[in-house]
Amino acid sequence: MSVLDIARGAYVRSPKVLRDAVSPALALLPVSLKYGRAYQAWREAIAVSRIDPAFTQERRLGALRSLLTKARAGSPFWRERIEHAFGPRCDLMRATFDDLWALPVLTKDDLREASEAALAQPPATLDRASTSGSSGQPLLFWLDKDRSPREFAFLNDVWSRTGYREGDARCVLRGLLLADIDRRPFEWEAGLKELRCSPFAMTDARMDLYLDMIERRGIAYLHGYPSSIEIMCRHMWRREWQPKRPIRGVFPISEPLYAHQRDVIRAALPHAAIAPFYGLSEHVLFASESHGEEDVYAFEPLYGYAELIDEGGAPVVRPGHRGRIVGTGFISTGMPFIRYETGDTAELVELPSEANAWRLRVGAIVPRRQPEFLIGAEGNRIVTPTIVPVHPDKFFGVSEFQFYQDTPGRAVLKVVPAAGCGEAEARLFIDEIQSRVGAGVRFDLALVNELAGHARGKRPFIDQRLDLAQFGGAA
Repeated sequence: MSVLDIARGAYVRSPKVLRDAVSPALALLPVSLKYGRAYQAWREAIAVSRIDPAFTQERRLGALRSLLTKARAGSPFWRERIEHAFGPRCDLMRATFDDLWALPVLTKDDLREASEAALAQPPATLDRASTSGSSGQPLLFWLDKDRSPREFAFLNDVWSRTGYREGDARCVLRGLLLADIDRRPFEWEAGLKELRCSPFAMTDARMDLYLDMIERRGIAYLHGYPSSIEIMCRHMWRREWQPKRPIRGVFPISEPLYAHQRDVIRAALPHAAIAPFYGLSEHVLFASESHGEEDVYAFEPLYGYAELIDEGGAPVVRPGHRGRIVGTGFISTGMPFIRYETGDTAELVELPSEANAWRLRVGAIVPRRQPEFLIGAEGNRIVTPTIVPVHPDKFFGVSEFQFYQDTPGRAVLKVVPAAGCGEAEARLFIDEIQSRVGAGVRFDLALVNELAGHARGKRPFIDQRLDLAQFGGAA
């Protein structure tokens, strides 16, 4: 691990007063020093991996064999699993991806039970982390301290498709810790060139403040939760706001990006390219949206090995069939994730092959974090994003909204009214949705001051209180 890697991690974790003291100097550093040689090497490797299938295959096979060897040597948990699957004298440096099928799928409960026995190196050499707990029970895990150059390489590769360059300023709407959110719901992180804006309680006054700062700093990129970006963009659209320097890119993270949210972003920011990606807090898999194919994602083979398996554990091989996303991670190996059950599902678009440079392509990813179904009166699942109006003019009078359901066939639509609006305007919105669904679900309106969110500021699209496992009907 280099001194630069240690310094980057120390900076991110340090108190704001210390960051403020050193951020002016950090902001002046050239990209080659700020990100390091490892970052540049990974950017180059990612680019080559798209055009050279032989390079990609050699690189990912080497990563797999090194991961298995490290896991067996350093982790009691993995040693038992690997030797049970392959035998005590197996030569892991000859392993192939087909051999992985001998290993069972790794669950979160497996990792909770194994705890530090699942680590392949001492915990003091790693960063402790956890999932958000939005599924009800967070998972504690460990990550390599020097992972950031590798992670940034994949992120910036995706963002660069919008014209973004390393070090360009971004407006960030995510659940970052701010010193005094009520009196100052933002901060300028000079070292990282981030205007950090709170996604909590996005009132008209706060959003006007955010827009003013975006304008004054000439920021051309928005980065954050789709739910927060959607609210901001609807506000822009109502205000008919356009900055002197057009917004060129939007980087959604952490939540699904729904069709109606894309339409809101496009209406408000006609010059902006949208660059979504799929990733995990555990840093196991990474996929970016395929150019010109909305909601189709290609997994990066240098980042990790992605599988799509059915409920019985067999590989999904027919396009259009849905399966569970399972991953083996290559960029953080101190706690190996091998055949890890992500909890997410997707539909197969194309299997990895030499023709597509070994990239599994999937569509319609359904994340584990948020249910995206309502349950109809007959117990059927209704895919909710398809019933939401797709143009901002249908949201007139609505600042924010969220579905709530605890009874099949009925749902509450919680609405935070826009400034100067009330029940009459919100009724137009709920009537529009009701007309799309018919009698399958009856909606009740509830005007509220704020919506339920998770501890880190992410807001579920549906606050679903029904057990979806009891309702297996087709959507």
